[in-house]
Amino acid sequence: MKQRTENLLERYGKTIYINRTKKGWAIVIMPDEIRIDNYYKPTHLHLEQQGIHIPTKYTNLDTVGLIVECHLNKNKGINKEKLMEELIWLK
Repeated sequence: MKQRTENLLERYGKTIYINRTKKGWAIVIMPDEIRIDNYYKPTHLHLEQQGIHIPTKYTNLDTVGLIVECHLNKNKGINKEKLMEELIWLK
């Protein structure tokens, strides 16, 4: 039997799903189709594109979740460019 924990957060017209399993975790923001997870690779971000893994600078579910929640509250929704700036390593 698979062990899975799921939480749900709704704010500013967005639904955030937080899933935790034995293999890893994922945060999914709908309807924007943004996914941050650590399945199969180190923590990475997906933006509406299947198969492209953008590495993030944070690896902990709680840290990434707090950044996403603060971003939602600050911007009253999701701004993909700003969220990427907050989560990924910029050169």
